[in-house]
Amino acid sequence: MAGVLSPLETAAALLPALAANGAPVLLRGRGTPLDGGRRWLDGRPLLGPGKTYEGLLAGFTAGAVVAYIISAAAAAPLLAPLGAAAAMGALLGDMLGAFIKRRIGLPRGAPAPLLDQLDFYAGALLALHAAGATVDPITAALGAPLVVLLHRATNMAAYRLGLKNVPW
Repeated sequence: MAGVLSPLETAAALLPALAANGAPVLLRGRGTPLDGGRRWLDGRPLLGPGKTYEGLLAGFTAGAVVAYIISAAAAAPLLAPLGAAAAMGALLGDMLGAFIKRRIGLPRGAPAPLLDQLDFYAGALLALHAAGATVDPITAALGAPLVVLLHRATNMAAYRLGLKNVPW
């Protein structure tokens, strides 16, 4: 059990989630779709072609590497598994966000303000909780606007670099 994380420990545990969320963009949506092209009861794609096995692996690998580096640099062994858990939680949260977007009829790449920015953050926080770490609600709430701003800035940069088709 990890216990209550300080704000600094929370940030260190969540940085791998940011890396995990950003890494699949480098693949530009290419790969084998996680949903295998299946459709939900509403006839729409389950997740869509942008959520791939390769993206999941790239995201988790990037998050786990960042978690290990932070853990080693901080001489805090617990941060490695917590960061890896947050990375996987971020990826699962992003998949849930894609599922929700498909259910409300939004195509791949369509903006969904706040959902696009906070689905992975919520997934990472839930994963930390599942791993036995308690994040102070105030710290989590104060982190949300920072994540929104950082997500927006990195997406605009990825768009300008030609890694994304849309700046959101």
